[in-house]
Amino acid sequence: MSDKKIRSPLSAEEKREAWGEFADREDEYLDEVEQRWGDSGAYAQSAKRVATYGREQWKRINRDNAAIEARIRELMDAGAAPSSEAAMDVAEAQRRHIARWFYDMTHEFHVLKSHLYVEDPRFRAGIETNTRPGAAEWLREAIAANAERAARAQDTAR
Repeated sequence: MSDKKIRSPLSAEEKREAWGEFADREDEYLDEVEQRWGDSGAYAQSAKRVATYGREQWKRINRDNAAIEARIRELMDAGAAPSSEAAMDVAEAQRRHIARWFYDMTHEFHVLKSHLYVEDPRFRAGIETNTRPGAAEWLREAIAANAERAARAQDTAR
């Protein structure tokens, strides 16, 4: 475990409450995260932020994420296309959530990260456990559509 490791001030019990199953494999997962992204600015920024979060911040993070997941499920159940305004809005909400609590998340970075939702079974499970099967692909498409919308808005503003 290196000095760059993401650390939390939570007790083991509080981690289990806030993070669920992740807390049981924290060292394993954080070693992998550090190995894959430890030299990135996003990792450093996330490590710095997470080190300050107590129980109340994690409750809010989890509550806000649950609302995003519920909205994804609602939109999918209603048959909303990933390119619809509502789908792009939920993708934007997720992007802002990550940016607020973990690390700066540009639209381009969000598109890159969305591929992990589909390609990595753990990321897929993280998305689909509280939504429904197919949500990883649906969200990836919504994120791409949202990035295109943001690019068009930026071009229009020029």
